[in-house]
Amino acid sequence: MVPTVEGLVLRRAAAGNLLPRPGAGHSPQRLLSTLLGEYWSDTDDALPLGALVDLLQEFGISETSARATVTRLAKRGMLEMERVGRLTRYRMTADGRQDVGEQGGAIRDFAAVPRDWDGRWTVAAFSVPEDQRQLRHHLRSYLRWLGFASLFDGLWVAPRGSTATLEQVFRTVGVDQFAVFRTSDDPCGREPLTAWDLTGVETAYRTFVTEHRPLLHGVADSTPASALVTRTRVFEAWRTFPALDPDLPQAWLPEGWPRAEAREVFVGLYNGLATPATARFRQLVAAHDPVAAGRASERRLPA
Repeated sequence: MVPTVEGLVLRRAAAGNLLPRPGAGHSPQRLLSTLLGEYWSDTDDALPLGALVDLLQEFGISETSARATVTRLAKRGMLEMERVGRLTRYRMTADGRQDVGEQGGAIRDFAAVPRDWDGRWTVAAFSVPEDQRQLRHHLRSYLRWLGFASLFDGLWVAPRGSTATLEQVFRTVGVDQFAVFRTSDDPCGREPLTAWDLTGVETAYRTFVTEHRPLLHGVADSTPASALVTRTRVFEAWRTFPALDPDLPQAWLPEGWPRAEAREVFVGLYNGLATPATARFRQLVAAHDPVAAGRASERRLPA
């Protein structure tokens, strides 16, 4: 079985689709994908269009924009439409369910356990013609999600990584000039750690903690509506880290690295708000289909 992140990258590379970037914003399409992935990906049942619109309106998105969002996700192949009498419903396609499942799993599981390191770096060197900028843009997106950073232009490095996966990514996107290898030496005589802005990563973690730790005090008093919004926004904030932080070995990190503290805050809010947030999702669906509402999933993470 291919690891979650690697499977996600390989599928996106084969489809020619980008992975989300840090700070990419909270687009309505990504928001609806997140909601369906968190609460509806364990069933292949269809949801009424009105329920999907209400879910997005819960986050301040207009009805017009919500309907357009559903249409765009259908065009992308994530949703498929069906009509039952005069009622329009949408279900996630098999590819859509797999996509949100892999992506959600990669986000939820990030930094859950410390990862071993064998002392070797994985290096990827490649050349892409100047007139193929979109290809270069896509390739860099995949490499970042695999934990790589640019040491030089065209030379990327990561503390871990499967050379077989890298070779498959390069071939899938149509890059013929590449080399991948593992080494315990400094590639090109430069310290690999300089490929990452560790100060920026640390700042991002500390900002996450500062902004979200106070929310833990209000978990017990959260209404279903506020819980759904807060839990989703916390998830959206946490999703930036798999592409931002390569999960470097602890020995390479400064004293007091805040990754574990940020993870603790994320899990506390994610689990603490799970029941009321799921209840709100079910309420919004029940207004259109009471039977289907009971099929929404309540996800939790190991504490």
